[in-house]
Amino acid sequence: MYALKQIAEMTNCQLLGQSVLKNWLLATDSRTITNIERTLFFAIKTPFNNGEFFISELYEKGVRNFVVSLDFEHTQFKDANFLKHQNTVQVLQQLVVFHRKQFNIPIIGISGSNGKTIVKEWLKQLLINQFSVCANPKSYNSQIGVPLSVWQLNNQHQIGIFEAGISLPNEMEYLEKMIQPNIGIMTHLGTAHNEGFENQTHKIKEKLKLFKHVDVLLSSFVNKKEMAFEGRLLCYGFNEQSADLNIYQIEKSSVGSHVFAQYKNQNIDFKIPFIDQVSIENACLCALFTLYFNSFRPENFENLTPISMRLELKKGINNNILVNDSYSNDIDALSAALSFLKKQNIHQQSVVILSDIEQSGCSDSEICQQIYDLLIEKKIDYLIGIGTVLNNHESLFKKGKFKVELHNNTNDFLTYSSFKTIHNSGILIKGARQFRFENIVKQLELLSYGSVLEINLSAVLQNLQFFKTKLKKDTKIMAMVKAFAYGSGSYEIAKLLHTKVDYLAVAYADEGVNLRNNGIQTPIMVLNVDEESISKLSEYQLEPVVFSFNQLKTITTHFNLEELSIHLEIDTGMHRLGFMNHEINELIAVLKNHENIKVKSIFSHLSASDEAQYDEFTHQQFQSLDTIAKQIETALNTSVLKHISNTAGILRFDNQEFNMVRLGIGLYGIDPSAQQQNELQTVFSLKTTISQLKTIEANESVGYSRKAIENKTRTIAILAIGYADGLNRKLSNKKGGFYINQQFAPILGNVCMDMCMVDVSNINCKEGDEAELFGKQTDIESIAALCDTIPYEILTSISQRVKRVYVSE
Repeated sequence: MYALKQIAEMTNCQLLGQSVLKNWLLATDSRTITNIERTLFFAIKTPFNNGEFFISELYEKGVRNFVVSLDFEHTQFKDANFLKHQNTVQVLQQLVVFHRKQFNIPIIGISGSNGKTIVKEWLKQLLINQFSVCANPKSYNSQIGVPLSVWQLNNQHQIGIFEAGISLPNEMEYLEKMIQPNIGIMTHLGTAHNEGFENQTHKIKEKLKLFKHVDVLLSSFVNKKEMAFEGRLLCYGFNEQSADLNIYQIEKSSVGSHVFAQYKNQNIDFKIPFIDQVSIENACLCALFTLYFNSFRPENFENLTPISMRLELKKGINNNILVNDSYSNDIDALSAALSFLKKQNIHQQSVVILSDIEQSGCSDSEICQQIYDLLIEKKIDYLIGIGTVLNNHESLFKKGKFKVELHNNTNDFLTYSSFKTIHNSGILIKGARQFRFENIVKQLELLSYGSVLEINLSAVLQNLQFFKTKLKKDTKIMAMVKAFAYGSGSYEIAKLLHTKVDYLAVAYADEGVNLRNNGIQTPIMVLNVDEESISKLSEYQLEPVVFSFNQLKTITTHFNLEELSIHLEIDTGMHRLGFMNHEINELIAVLKNHENIKVKSIFSHLSASDEAQYDEFTHQQFQSLDTIAKQIETALNTSVLKHISNTAGILRFDNQEFNMVRLGIGLYGIDPSAQQQNELQTVFSLKTTISQLKTIEANESVGYSRKAIENKTRTIAILAIGYADGLNRKLSNKKGGFYINQQFAPILGNVCMDMCMVDVSNINCKEGDEAELFGKQTDIESIAALCDTIPYEILTSISQRVKRVYVSE
């Protein structure tokens, strides 16, 4: 590979130090480093972070090779090597451009608005039994993801498949230089990410830059009309005689679609296990490629599997937590999944159920050594390996300090393993698709009702970053995780945020105790403290809100000498809890007499920050808190945190944030003022399943009180969700409904306690299919409007019996 001196020369870097190593593992994320000795860490600066902040931590762990900015002070790191450049991203990309030029193999470049990752993964599934394939892990298609993906190319690979995504003009030029595709694929062209471009035509023109040197571009006949591509173009189309692949018939059934087409005057057909139009189009694009590449195998299309882009965090049996990541199984995906597992560090042990990693481009011994190094690095306690390759390297794995259990296949594991005795553990389930690890997940997950509230943790983090851009750099953030974190699960959200915010807020002391017992060390403010829970404050380092003299007296009596931090709530006009303006002098006097009671913050609540008609009143609230806080600070000769802005306050009132804000519903993707809703990511999806399908004859009724009678025959689906789960009865009688296979199914009759009925007369569906109330198809705000309420109530009404599933992109 490349010595540091060679890298410095090809990227025009200043080299400080030297190293004999050449086979580098490139890293940009300090959390996912696997092999300390071989890591070359690129310290990348972004609007939200700076990789140089983590160099001290990495140095302590043993990393000795870094790419940093020219002004980085390196002298304290005595035996480390540094490549210095004004732009570390440019160094990464230039290095990968050089690396790509060393390979003369077919390289497929994929772009488009939607479907890039699905087409890439399906092509990988279709080709992997014929070729050694190198491809992006998951959707690593950005300015950072692409170079990390292309760097994986080695002499064992026979074909490369790399997707490229852009959000701004001129980005594709850099990606094209790194991928250098000789075959191009353009997926569906839609309006996604149009905001960075002048118009749709401008965006397409930018995407086409990926294909300026390809021998051929494959796309749809629909795209052909939009693209101004001057090279060789092959298209698929539906009933388009001039299309290279003309799909003239599709037969759909309950288990999938049978596609009939003509290619080069030859009739072909293949079956896929999908019936939705998007999947059919993506499969046809894959068929066009395999026909062009002389690798078309109809039987392979029957085994295509859905693409999940996410890690799922689920509750398991025996108080276990499951991390389900059966999306792909390569060394990079394993590293990322192990890092995610270790973040759930409250368990007695970390367990990995792992299958063989196939088509890695490395020998079996090399890939097993990499796995072994990862398990040691991440301090895994227990490996359960499934597959002949792992079995053949039993002696290697038993060298480690972790427990080892090996099986030849998944059936042997399910039959002979004592896995059901594992308890109080974090369990990562990571397997290639052919190992059918979904059967393991079914055995290990906690049984629940058919309804699921899916919480996208990546979206929560993206929303947090968005709000940080609205604040001054030194403004602190208190994350509201009260009310079960708005229905999403207090611990799971607190665990996600506790190192990224300055404070957490809970409603009751017991919620704070639970967080402390689960390893959360971030300061916690408790909004409501009664006499029974006061004794827990000191033991668990919880900080109560004080809003009345009676409450203050109880606290000062209990904490006569012992120090306690408190938060003073001021009533600035909402007239709920809090000290009034005329009570401040008396409050100051009491606090002066109890110096052991330390005021940590002074805060208030905005009454109508989301409603423009009350902006004058809101400004008065800001001013009132400022005046009262200064009065208390002066009298007590102290300086404290001050906060009043909530989600709407952050978004609508600049420079009114004091030195801390309280971020609640905005974290979960909802803007109460609706002014910047498009900037926030969807966090919640409420889903259930079809329990039964049945035909109802004309003039027969559906549900209680016979509310749904029509003079036509209907097909209805009974869904496993009712008002006991949080499905509002106001959605009854076609006022609301669910999306099933991307089509709307209105609710028929009254919502029942544990189920409801929907009309699926015009929807192709089957028992077990998913039905979504809100999420991708409909937002929570729309459901709340139908129920004449607010999103807060919809979320907090979702029953605890509805299983929470946490996903991370």
